[in-house]
Amino acid sequence: MRHVVTGEAVTLDLPSVSVITRGASLLVDLVIYWLALAGIFMGLGQFSYQTQLQPSPAAVAAISLSVVVATLVIAPITVETLTRGRSLGKLIFGVRVVRDDGGSVRFRHSLIRGLAGFAEIYLTLGLLPLLIGMFTERGKRLGDVMAGTYAIRVRHPRVRPMMLPVPAHMAAWAQIADIGQIPDEVAARAARLLRTVETGRKVDLPAVSAISDRLAAQILRHVTPMPPTASSLEFLAAVMGERRNREYQRVRAQQARAEHLHQRIHALPYA
Repeated sequence: MRHVVTGEAVTLDLPSVSVITRGASLLVDLVIYWLALAGIFMGLGQFSYQTQLQPSPAAVAAISLSVVVATLVIAPITVETLTRGRSLGKLIFGVRVVRDDGGSVRFRHSLIRGLAGFAEIYLTLGLLPLLIGMFTERGKRLGDVMAGTYAIRVRHPRVRPMMLPVPAHMAAWAQIADIGQIPDEVAARAARLLRTVETGRKVDLPAVSAISDRLAAQILRHVTPMPPTASSLEFLAAVMGERRNREYQRVRAQQARAEHLHQRIHALPYA
């Protein structure tokens, strides 16, 4: 996970994309652009045959170079600029190119990426982006390093909520417990562990017990008052279940206030 602090001091969680995903999206784009290039050359050849034109070798070379540059350099830069860091390949794999501060890319970023990409992708047959992406922090290629950009994932798999109930013998404690200071990262790990247990799949019980003990010890430092005697899994279920219930109540209260405000704003007569 990549944490980016914007100019307004807002922390954003922007997960970078792996080199494999970037390579797959790039491959899709290359196939599209090369098919377009082949189609243009076929169209020019058909046009020359039907009109019986016989351009000079210099004209053929100039036209061919112009078509190649327009298709493999100008078109990718234009698409990325207009879509703010997207392309068909990136759209398929849920990828977007952003600046290092998390903002949308502009023309100058796309221009640097496009010019550098033509050299590093075609002249090195894709080996240079692969090697640089393996050794940079966020899987950057040379064009990203020069432009100050990187690729993030904008489409995530749907995460099923943790539905384990609060254990009955801990319900009274959970209702009065102060659990608002638990770090989100620790809470996320506890929720993943409980979802694994909830699915009923065969798991390594000693490993689950060790992980739950470690997570319970971390969470216990942020919880008051001390919970009643229970296993670490029951403690995690009580804390995470109560967090879920309080979040649900908070969202319902916000919805109720928004509906009440909407009714007052649109009530007649206007005052």
